[in-house]
Amino acid sequence: MTTQDKEATITQLFKDVERLVNQEEYTKALRSLNKILQSNPEDKDALHCKVVSYIRLGKYQNALDILHKNFSDFDKLKSEEAYCLYRLNKFDELLNLLRKNKSGNNSELNLRHLEAQMAYKTEDYNTSIEIYYALLQEANKNDDVYNDILTNFNAAKAALLFSDGHLDEKYAMTDSLNTYELAYNTACTYIGQKDYKKAEKLFNMAKNICKKSLLSEDYTEDKIEIELGTINTQLGYVYQLQGRISEAIEIYQNILKAKGMDTTVSAIASNNLVAAKKDSELFDSARKLRIANLQEFAKLKPESLHINFALMQLQLITSNPNNALETFEKYLLTIKEDKERYKPGYVGLLVWLYEQSGMHEKAIKTLEDAGTFWKNNSSSSESTLILKQTAAFKIKTGHYQEAAQYYEQLVKVDPLDTQAIAGLVSAYSHYDIEKAEQYESSLPEVNSGEGTVPMDIDVDSIERIVPGVKKSYYKKTDAKIDRPSQKTHKKKKKRKPLLPKSYDPSIPPDPERWIPKRERSSFKAKGKRKQQLMKGGSQGTAVAGGGIGGTGSANIGKSAVSENQATATAQSTQSQQPPPKPKSGDNKNKKKKKKGNKW
Repeated sequence: MTTQDKEATITQLFKDVERLVNQEEYTKALRSLNKILQSNPEDKDALHCKVVSYIRLGKYQNALDILHKNFSDFDKLKSEEAYCLYRLNKFDELLNLLRKNKSGNNSELNLRHLEAQMAYKTEDYNTSIEIYYALLQEANKNDDVYNDILTNFNAAKAALLFSDGHLDEKYAMTDSLNTYELAYNTACTYIGQKDYKKAEKLFNMAKNICKKSLLSEDYTEDKIEIELGTINTQLGYVYQLQGRISEAIEIYQNILKAKGMDTTVSAIASNNLVAAKKDSELFDSARKLRIANLQEFAKLKPESLHINFALMQLQLITSNPNNALETFEKYLLTIKEDKERYKPGYVGLLVWLYEQSGMHEKAIKTLEDAGTFWKNNSSSSESTLILKQTAAFKIKTGHYQEAAQYYEQLVKVDPLDTQAIAGLVSAYSHYDIEKAEQYESSLPEVNSGEGTVPMDIDVDSIERIVPGVKKSYYKKTDAKIDRPSQKTHKKKKKRKPLLPKSYDPSIPPDPERWIPKRERSSFKAKGKRKQQLMKGGSQGTAVAGGGIGGTGSANIGKSAVSENQATATAQSTQSQQPPPKPKSGDNKNKKKKKKGNKW
């Protein structure tokens, strides 16, 4: 192939790269760039395009490798290098780069903007606000860059207020809310100021501006909902702060149902949904949050602290400390700097997870490694915190002599550290009482500001106010002992039974007094009733023709009567009885006349 043909091919490949970059097809653009670099590996334009393509694809380490290998003395790409360091959280290298490349050219504006972003990410919000404020004074209000700086400026102000910081009055600028980013960040500022009504109003404004902008660009409804996910999440949070829980829950559930939603937004909505439903529906909510989805999100963004911590929270809610430990260990592997990995907060959480999983040896080793690191790096505050954590854990696991050694180191560094002295006394009390008493004497007396605490404290009353203990647990004291002056109530006299006037205690009561009169043995019938009883015989008399069983087979003292004779006798007796007469109504009429007057 001739030289002209090669140049024509390379020119065509660059045109393809330009077309693919405009179409945001960066993977295909890399293939064309690789073909160019095969012909000329030192083509700076192709290498520059490759760096930008890697940055667009989020492969910052690949872009940084090309920069370090091919552009070590090429000042033109310092902005790209600084951005890669920023996205990889290599803040020390980024700070050195920014200090070396401060100049008056146009690239310095990008570097200063990046410096402000770095300060924001490291939670140095005051520095970030100062840099953004200076950039706003220099930028042209008609440029798009001005809106970007103003958006980030408002984000830094909101973060400062969220962290309970004080915002200087000169930074309280009244901004024109012509973009949804500005409206969104200003609304976040109002949340920090606890002005939820204004925040709600601005979030709704941001939704309307964003929706109109996306509709003009022919976005579908599904894509618009995805783009509005961040605004809706914050709006739900504002509803939650105002006590409008049902509206907040509805927003969170709609966000979680949407397909293709950003992983960070879904994680925050999931976490807020658990908090909104509270304890009554906590486990039901945790079951619906789909831990598997969060695990996929964590795989996509393993360096995201928010996603990993949301996943750990759900795993702990469902009583899976081992899974939470595994998630946290994977996150720590993404942190390359030991200074970040051995932060006391991370170390404390890791030790606690080891303890919950029953791995006490690993917990001790973690504390020892962290203590060694901070000793070598001459950081007194972190080293002191780690030593205290280690000593407390040693006491908890029964290693009292080792705990005493750690506390002795702390006391040597600061003899007035009462917390370390108290820990040393606690450790010595298990195996050396004399030393424990010696250090105990150096502890200050407990006082309440105006002198020592009075000793006449009612311990029983203090125990009764212990939260979580029922009042019925405590035994009630004897009322006679505690309250001798309490008046005793007189007992009421029993009411005497009412007795009839003719009652004679010497005469025993009639045993048949509870039986109806007609059934008593002393009852005497009168009139027709007496005649009927005389015909039928008195109670207990023998029936003619009947024996014990009424069949005639057990008659005693008489000849046996056949069944036919007994039947005939019964029939003759029955025929002799006159038929019953119907009752006349005369008697009734007579009785009625006796009762009342005529009418």
